[in-house]
Formats: sequence, structure tokens, C-alpha cells
Amino acid sequence: MKQQLKKFIQHNRADFDHAVPPEGLWLSIAAALDAQQESQPPARKFWKRRLIRIAATIVLAGMAGLTIYHYGRQRAYDDYSRINPALAAEQQAYARLVTQKRDSIADFAASNPVLYGEFSEVLRQMETNYNALKQELSQSPNKELTLEAMIRNLQVQIEVLGQQMEIMNYVKKEKHNATKNEQI
Repeated sequence: MKQQLKKFIQHNRADFDHAVPPEGLWLSIAAALDAQQESQPPARKFWKRRLIRIAATIVLAGMAGLTIYHYGRQRAYDDYSRINPALAAEQQAYARLVTQKRDSIADFAASNPVLYGEFSEVLRQMETNYNALKQELSQSPNKELTLEAMIRNLQVQIEVLGQQMEIMNYVKKEKHNATKNEQI
């Protein structure tokens, strides 16, 4: 195509040299270029927009990164094995024992709701203390010490639950003996 255009210009060179462009042609071309340039945003506006987009992206990415970092940091404190694996295993074992003993005492609730209510109040207070220690763990400068305090709280809960179970067994035994005596 380039070759054809070249041949056409060479054959018609004389016609091109004699032809005179109309007056004002260059003025109309310049006006059209100016109008086209005004309709397009200048290069500065283009770069400003692009820079603002890049800055907004960086700010959003930074905020997302900080949020993820903060959330991950809080979750890391909840993962006790990162503090001390031995203490974490001990805490988990005591927490399971507390849950098992609470379930046993909850079974007793149907037969003696008044006594169970007294037991529940004591356990609720200990659970509140335990949750306070859990919250303190994330801000504690000595996390191991706080985790040990949590374990000690669980141990005390187990002791109290054990005493409560002994009382329940005693009450059951007394009821059973009273029932036997009434039957005789």
C-alpha cells in the first residue's frame, strides 16, 4: 500500500504543484486541533488523576494491612501455645475437666434446683474472673504469668466443682436414706 501511494504521488506530482489550497485552510486545521486538544484532558490532569488513584490504592492497602496486622496480633495472643506450649496444654486439660464437671453438676440441677442455683452463682463469679484474665492476657507484659493465673483459676474451679459434687452425692445419699427409712 505504501508503494502504491508513492507511485500515485510521483505520477501526479505536477497536479499537486499547480493546485493551490483554499484560503484559511491552515486556520481551520489549527482551530480543529485546538478544539480537539481542549476536549482531551491535559497531560497534567491525566498525571494528577493517576497519582491520586495510586495514592488512594496505597492508603487502602495500608489500612487493610494494618487491620490484618492488628487482628492477627489479637488472635496470636489467644493462641496460648505461642506463649508457652506446656502451659497451653495444661490450660486445655483443665478447661476440659471444668467443662466435664460442670456438665455433671448440671445433671444434678433437675433434682435440686435451689442447691444448683447456689453452686451456679459461685461458678459464675469464678468464670467472670477467668474471662477478665483472658482479656488481660492480650495487654499483659508478662503473658506467661497471666496464663499461669488462668490455669490457677481453672484449678480452683475444679476444686470447687469437686466439693460441689461431694455435696451433691451427700444430698443424694441422704435423700436415698430418707426414702429407705420412709419405706420401712
